Amino acid sequence: MKANQRIILLSLVFIMVAATPLAAVETPIPQFRQALGVQVGQLSGFGLSYQQWNGITGYQIAAGAMYHPLMDNGSNLLNYVIGVEFQNSVYMDDFSNWLTGRLYLFTGVNHRGFIESIDTNPAIDITEYAPGDFNAEFGAGGGIGVEAIFFEHFAVATEMAIMVAWNPTRALVLEQFAVDIGPQLSLRYRY
Repeated sequence: MKANQRIILLSLVFIMVAATPLAAVETPIPQFRQALGVQVGQLSGFGLSYQQWNGITGYQIAAGAMYHPLMDNGSNLLNYVIGVEFQNSVYMDDFSNWLTGRLYLFTGVNHRGFIESIDTNPAIDITEYAPGDFNAEFGAGGGIGVEAIFFEHFAVATEMAIMVAWNPTRALVLEQFAVDIGPQLSLRYRY
């Protein structure tokens, strides 16, 4: 008799475990998994952005460059960056037929290079700039992001990232590393 009770109990446990996915709330999967747009952030980079979601995991790539040969306003002569993020959706829901929200965690790496503009005569009122040395930076970090998708196509994401940056071109080891936290923003069109 005890053997029959064990078999019945194990059968009930098996049925309950097997049926659990049937009772679970299904996370909505957007019809449009790819997106193009712009991204601005210290870890993600700035510039044009591509993003793709595959179920609950996704990635994005952002790249941009600026070149100012005249250096008339003190901006860097050259500034470029490329960043890659890997994302994992924690929660997603359709709040209405025109609004979907996603909460996700991300980790990323980037590379940035720039040539600073140096004021050649800071003592006088006339500003003249000359190119400085090339600086290379490498960064890694992670954070949390929230994405709002309007009408299934227009996506706005805000992220907060914690990042460690390494600049090997600096002379002192203490000046080579920096830890920073900062917001990131993206505007994309999903297709």
